[in-house]
Amino acid sequence: MIKVGFLVSYDFKYLYKSIPLVYDASDLIVLAVDKDRLTWSGNPLFIDPSFFEWVKKFDTLNKIVIYEDTFYIPENSPSENDTRERNLLAKAMGDGGWHIQIDSDEYFNDFKNFVSFLKEKKDYLKNPEKHPVEIHVQWITLFKKVEGGFLYIKDSLDAIEVATNYPKYKYMRATRHSKKIITKFILLHQSWARDDEEIYTKITNWSHRDDSDNAAFYKFWKNINIDNYKEFTNFHENDPTKWKSLEFITEDEIDSLKIEISSFQLFKLKTKKYLVQFMREKLPISIQKKIETTFKRLVK
Repeated sequence: MIKVGFLVSYDFKYLYKSIPLVYDASDLIVLAVDKDRLTWSGNPLFIDPSFFEWVKKFDTLNKIVIYEDTFYIPENSPSENDTRERNLLAKAMGDGGWHIQIDSDEYFNDFKNFVSFLKEKKDYLKNPEKHPVEIHVQWITLFKKVEGGFLYIKDSLDAIEVATNYPKYKYMRATRHSKKIITKFILLHQSWARDDEEIYTKITNWSHRDDSDNAAFYKFWKNINIDNYKEFTNFHENDPTKWKSLEFITEDEIDSLKIEISSFQLFKLKTKKYLVQFMREKLPISIQKKIETTFKRLVK
């Protein structure tokens, strides 16, 4: 069984595009909505009632379930509330099958074949607790809307976990299961490609609110345009080398999701940095620094 979960919040409008991309090939779609209409930071959020009317009309096969609960816990950080909501969503989706979690502003390219890929891995569903696995896809990030199209992250080292047979989330969408499968399937991420007001709402409410100086990065983002974007390299807010450079793509190409995988560098576990990261995820946090030091010496 193919189960897809979405978190519905202030950027619900992107679900008008993301839900149809996975609808036909999924068996169940669950939309998690905070019943008090609060973000992970405790700020009010607005979801237009017409969105739920659209869901009801669009859902001709009765696959979509609206799951409402309390997802804001005041004593938690935004990332802790994010992780908690994903685990509650997993429970609402029920045991068994493949669990896929996609954010509202993520568009799955070729979801039908991704599902076929998962079905080929059906042996993982026989005893998921004993053989948990985490499936990653390539995360293609749109960075800014400019005249005629978008600036996107070129040569990114981003891969994101989206599917698992054993949905026990440790940090946001990451289960940190030791078995990981990195695929070439693409998840297009709207991310920073929004207007100024939306970006401000995003950085003051998202999981990463406390991870870095979002205000400073916001100012940096505002100053990038079609004339100067080639000047910037290695500029990810938390890990500069993760985002190598920016490139332009036309709006028509974005709308049809025609992005060639050859334009991007796949997530490379063999490089020193990412092998260190991969190995660290298998071990307790208490010894992560020791492992990092060791692998920096040994990995060539």
